[in-house]
Amino acid sequence: MSKKAVLIGCNYPGTNAALNGCINDVWGMKAMLEQYYGFDPANIFIMIDTDPQYMRPDGKNMKVAKISELVTNAVDGDVLVLHFSGHGTQIPSQGEAGETDGKDEAICPTDLNVICDDDLRVLIKPLEAKPGVKFTFIADCCHSGSLLDHEAVQISGPKAGGPPPPQLDEGTLAGFLGSLGQPNGGRDFQNRALPFNDLCSMLSSLLGGQAVNASNVRSTLGTAFGADASAKIQQFMQVYQMFANGGLTNAGGGGGGGGLMAMLCSCFSPPAAADQNGPSGQPANATTGPGANYATGNLAEPNLNIQLPPAGAKPPAEQRLNKDVGILITGCQSNETSADACPSGNPAKAHGALSNAMQTIVKQHHAANPGVPLSYRNLVIAVRELLLKTGFAQNPCLECSNLHADEPFIVR
Repeated sequence: MSKKAVLIGCNYPGTNAALNGCINDVWGMKAMLEQYYGFDPANIFIMIDTDPQYMRPDGKNMKVAKISELVTNAVDGDVLVLHFSGHGTQIPSQGEAGETDGKDEAICPTDLNVICDDDLRVLIKPLEAKPGVKFTFIADCCHSGSLLDHEAVQISGPKAGGPPPPQLDEGTLAGFLGSLGQPNGGRDFQNRALPFNDLCSMLSSLLGGQAVNASNVRSTLGTAFGADASAKIQQFMQVYQMFANGGLTNAGGGGGGGGLMAMLCSCFSPPAAADQNGPSGQPANATTGPGANYATGNLAEPNLNIQLPPAGAKPPAEQRLNKDVGILITGCQSNETSADACPSGNPAKAHGALSNAMQTIVKQHHAANPGVPLSYRNLVIAVRELLLKTGFAQNPCLECSNLHADEPFIVR
């Protein structure tokens, strides 16, 4: 049996979305895994964007070099931990910003080559064939709820509606605030949400000023990152190329492109009763004429008029992870923001509220109950109570099957 971890921190230095606490989260989680869970430092892989001696946490490196490698090399009996600290975002799946169609939750690597919830499920799905592997994903970012789209969510919603909280002594509260450099409870917050408009603005800067918005973000990401882009973006670009080459004449699959269109539609899981009109009021299968294309700078992105599920809808059952694969602890619900807490004038002591609260609870538990395992459920309940008592609005969630909820955190 091996214990292996990939710890990822993105502070986005030099950008207008820079954070302060994500690298500190990595070092704090590393210390926790080593001290309390017996991880060998040689089996903890660090990815940060502030020191060139560590692998850069860009989209390609995160997906191919480390997450996929972590999963592929795992054997039954292994314990795996993936921790991401950085920005989360939501990308409209179709249409203009503000429309009520589907959105994809995504985490933001340092190069903004976003990794969508669908990508994460694909990366982790091989573990279905390795039922003896225990995989824990800690997502300290905004919009982190439902990143794995588990059918079972053990703890969610506002804290007031949750199970009875444990009793937290004043020393625990003081220790949490003190570790942030704020012994009197004063706090500066920065949230870890990268608003969609800010994501577009940053992508525009990376691409030399090309306009990026809701109507062209998919083709922009596909062009900028190519084969390294999100799998969902790549699928979209395959269909786009069929349009560009004249090989797909309508959204029903004419002109030899039916296979690709069927694949894309199945990925997006259209509802049973789809509206037959596109956003411009024209028939949904129209691909020519006014309103058929969105302006995209150097690309003309086709409006595929695919009817998408409402925001927050689950993927079809066959695409979801097996209910017993993976345990997700989120910084907040999918519609909330997670805090990057920074003491006034001292960003060097900033931390993510979730990561730091987890470390505080683990330390308290092991000091008070040596040798007694801390379950996932009790950890998340205690973290929620600690954040509530110290004034944080975010609601961390636990997403996993009933089988895992009361198992020991991380270890067996």
